Amino acid sequence: MIEEQERLNNIIAKNLARIRADKGLSLQTVGDFIGVSNQQISLFEKGKNRISAAQLYLLAQNLDVGLNEFFISFE
Repeated sequence: MIEEQERLNNIIAKNLARIRADKGLSLQTVGDFIGVSNQQISLFEKGKNRISAAQLYLLAQNLDVGLNEFFISFE
C-alpha cells in the first residue's frame, strides 16, 4: 500500500511540473497560488515533499485544470 501511495505521489509531482511548464508559469507564480515558496514547488515537482489535498485543489483552480489532470499516468 505504501508503494502505491509513493507511485501516486510521483505521478502528481510529474503532472504538476508538466502542467506548470505547459502554461509557461514560473515556480514562484505557482507558489503564490497556494502561499508557498518557489523552493517548495520545486520540492513538490521532484517528489521530495507531498502536496496536501487542499493545495492540490487550489492548484487545479488556479491552473484552470481539472483535478484529474494531476493523476494522469504516462508510464
